[in-house]
Amino acid sequence: MSFFTKKRVKRFFLFIIIFLVVAGVALFRPVDRTPYKEMSYYQQFRENVALLPPVKKNLNADTLQVGWAKVSITPDYPMPTAGYGQRRGKKYTAIHDSIWVRTFVFDNGVQKVALLSADLLIIAPEVTNALAKRLPEIGMSIDQVYLCATHSHNSIGGWADKIVGLLISGEYDPNIVTFIADRFLESIRLASQNKEKAAIGAIALPAGELVENRLRKSNPTDSLLRVMEIRKKSGARAILASFSAHPTIISDKDIRLSRDYPGVLVDTLESDSLIDFAAFCAGTVGSHRAEIDGPTEWKMLEMEASLLAQKITAGLPTIPLTYQKELRIISLPLPLRDPHFRITENWRIRPWVFYSLYGNYPSVVKGLRIGNVIWVGGPCDFSGELTPLVQPFAQWQQRPLFITSFNGGYIGYVTPDAYYDWTASETRDMNWFGPYNGSYISEAMHEVVKYLER
Repeated sequence: MSFFTKKRVKRFFLFIIIFLVVAGVALFRPVDRTPYKEMSYYQQFRENVALLPPVKKNLNADTLQVGWAKVSITPDYPMPTAGYGQRRGKKYTAIHDSIWVRTFVFDNGVQKVALLSADLLIIAPEVTNALAKRLPEIGMSIDQVYLCATHSHNSIGGWADKIVGLLISGEYDPNIVTFIADRFLESIRLASQNKEKAAIGAIALPAGELVENRLRKSNPTDSLLRVMEIRKKSGARAILASFSAHPTIISDKDIRLSRDYPGVLVDTLESDSLIDFAAFCAGTVGSHRAEIDGPTEWKMLEMEASLLAQKITAGLPTIPLTYQKELRIISLPLPLRDPHFRITENWRIRPWVFYSLYGNYPSVVKGLRIGNVIWVGGPCDFSGELTPLVQPFAQWQQRPLFITSFNGGYIGYVTPDAYYDWTASETRDMNWFGPYNGSYISEAMHEVVKYLER
């Protein structure tokens, strides 16, 4: 008698169907398209805004003192690279140029704040957590630190746990996290040792020919090259620049350690006899890339950096420098919709599956006011198309604003709501927390800006 009787075959297929249904119910659920202002997480967000401490002018504040320093985060041995999923975290084969953390410390006698820019893809939550544990050693807390990254896709990885971290940054190694946190802490120590009273100013320079919207070329881009100048009383001069072009001029085929165009930019600025120190923070890179043509990737990289440096050098004489006292930093907790990692347009994996693959980390929007200059940072690749929702371009001269990505948390890409159902990587694979995040995160950033303007 054959084992494969009709009855047994029917039972087998019935079992398969039941298994698939149960697995589907356990693993997947529909996309929730409820408008964000009707969601409970938004109500919690509004409560968080209402709970921000009242702004009090501190009459005891003194003129801002500023110090700066850089510390190498170049490893002693090859580590995984981060930035291109196709590499699967392969270790870099050589060092093209060293990577650094560049730090500014601001102090008005009442408040002390550190701004760190690292030559990393992102500031991973694991690194932020490790730094937070160490900061009390130097009398500071994570609430006094503003983090940003240059967003090089040719820097070190190994700093992210879970499966998604493995794909983005290679095999996780807690020693790498400790190594980076140690260097961050050392940079704050060194910057604190050379503080002087300093004048501060900022300017926005048009640079539309050097950036394009990679999602939709016809749409507006955040094409402003933002530059903050700091000049110590002794005459020492520092530049902190931010731009929206993705540092992906070097492709995934080249796995040498490098800072991409931001590294060449700061090196070029520091080679100028008038500039003693320079740093770069990735701006609204969520849908923007460099627009440059050249015979090779490395030549294009040099051209992009050189043209940006020329604009900065030409604009320096027009920056209005003044001595100022104002220094404030704020962290606004950012509740989120359930994870929406989608497998189709209308279906997503369940939150517990996402958290098991990526992890569950708190998110904040960070704000920093230095004199009359405001910085706001999101835990994401924030799209330049959303900049007008945070602050219209026309208001920049009245209130200089720097919008940066990668503030120590990471929730994926944040792009305009209208693109949510597009199948591009930025809008599908890397959009992790559902529809309307463009409007929601922009609103959160706008609230931080309003708070710091008081």
